[in-house]
Amino acid sequence: ACRGGEGITARRKEGMSLDIKKYEVLLSTLDKGCFAKACEDLGYTQPAITHMMKSMEREIGFPLLKRSNKGIQLTSEGREVLPLIRELVAANDRLNKHYDMLRGVETGSVRVGTFPTVGGAWLPRIIAQFEKKYPQIQIDVLEENSIHKIEEWLTGGRIDVAFFARQPYHTFDWIPLKMDPYYGILPLEHELTSYDRLTAADFENQPFLMCCSMEGPDLDITRFFQQHGVTIRSRFNSNQDFTIARMVEAGLGVAILPELLLTSQLTGTCHVETRPIDPPLYRDLGMALRAGECLSPALDRFIKCVKAMMPDLK
Repeated sequence: ACRGGEGITARRKEGMSLDIKKYEVLLSTLDKGCFAKACEDLGYTQPAITHMMKSMEREIGFPLLKRSNKGIQLTSEGREVLPLIRELVAANDRLNKHYDMLRGVETGSVRVGTFPTVGGAWLPRIIAQFEKKYPQIQIDVLEENSIHKIEEWLTGGRIDVAFFARQPYHTFDWIPLKMDPYYGILPLEHELTSYDRLTAADFENQPFLMCCSMEGPDLDITRFFQQHGVTIRSRFNSNQDFTIARMVEAGLGVAILPELLLTSQLTGTCHVETRPIDPPLYRDLGMALRAGECLSPALDRFIKCVKAMMPDLK
């Protein structure tokens, strides 16, 4: 029994010196949800990935993955060690990037999560500028309307940095970029166009068009009405700001939308009236990072590039 225990211990010690590629493959498989998609992303055959995962599980002494009708999922042991595996892979990635930097080679990757609004308005110009200076650094962008999903990606290590609107409950390290004002959006010749500014109460008896994600209505707009004790009549919802604006244009109701959307996507293409909100309503746009995270050289350069470009992006 003693010799058997020593054998398991030896295998676990050997597992500590595993080729880090096995852990990278594990994370890619989890992020993609199945072996087939991981194969496409990594260039391995499915039998090769399956063999790699089984070999890793033998070396550490317990299973990490299980199959279900929802695809590949973690075992309870896998869920427990996943944060440590992500830390290990991230640390190895930072080390290799630092080696490259010392050799004078700018390489690496930055994984960005963002709202579609920010993605469309800012990221093309940011990436174009960044690519001129650091052509060997890969930028991958994941877009999602759900702030909770982006938070989950950031916390779990699937992305390195997130662009979104800061919320009171956030504990991420925060880099502010823009206080983005909201405006009331009205059909042409609507009765409220006679007002220079719109209060929360002005929307109370109007058919209101709300932008919603899978988790529910826009958090900043919902909080605005709650703070002013106003109950709105939400007639139609959409998970796309642009669709909401088009529905207003068609006379289906009124809405509140952010300035960034109005200036980047609607100018000259959507015929609506806009009015400032009184008192002003803003969303705090910025970049979120995992608290206390040690930045890779590639991520550090990306953040500096974004900061330098913000005066032109606003």
